[in-house]
Amino acid sequence: MAKFCTKCGKELKEGKTCDCKKTSKNVKNNQIDLKESSIDCLNVFKKIFTKPFEAIKEFVCDNKFIAGIIMIVVAALTTGIYKIATLKSMYSASSASSFNTSDLSSLFGSLSNGLSVSEPEYLKEFFTTFATNLVEYALIVVIGYLIISKLLKGKTTWKYMVTAVALSLSVVLVGNLLNSLLVFIDGDFIGNIRSYISSIAYIFSILVLYESVKEISGINKNRLFVAVISMSVFATVVIDVFQKLFN
Repeated sequence: MAKFCTKCGKELKEGKTCDCKKTSKNVKNNQIDLKESSIDCLNVFKKIFTKPFEAIKEFVCDNKFIAGIIMIVVAALTTGIYKIATLKSMYSASSASSFNTSDLSSLFGSLSNGLSVSEPEYLKEFFTTFATNLVEYALIVVIGYLIISKLLKGKTTWKYMVTAVALSLSVVLVGNLLNSLLVFIDGDFIGNIRSYISSIAYIFSILVLYESVKEISGINKNRLFVAVISMSVFATVVIDVFQKLFN
């Protein structure tokens, strides 16, 4: 007479026990722990500006890739937020009799010629900016993986590349948020501060990306330098080509 498992109802072979408990345990272990991944993201910001090398060693590993994906998405979101903040500031300033910041000079020229300025479509601009940057960041991951793993025969995996790119974008993320607040403060000095923040964030992010890829790639420094620069350049070129094709 056939015997069946009392837990799952599966028919048992003679002398064998059911493996449903083992399967259940494996499924549970493979579930995405968003809470833990969110904590991993927060831990990055605690160290990336104070102990960057320690942050790289802790974060750039394949079991952090879910946290990496979260950080990449959030970084893209902050670019959309910064774009909206900039447009909002410019539109608000357009109703004033005068304004001083250099980044509004073109808008002032339009006003002086008697042209009206319509309110931007904020939601559309946000999603366009978010989507464009998200695709660009994803391309950096893919291109970096192909260059390092396939072309240069490095030892990296796509999960490692996700965490490496995400860690570098954590710096950009902070820069975007700071500038989103500063954009509403008028004055040439604040405008210069915003430019400095953007420049410093970009340079720091490239350095973090370099050290992160160095940690996981196993290729020499000369090839590593070319690979890191190529990742961003090729991704930007691809985005520009697609934008021109669809515009």
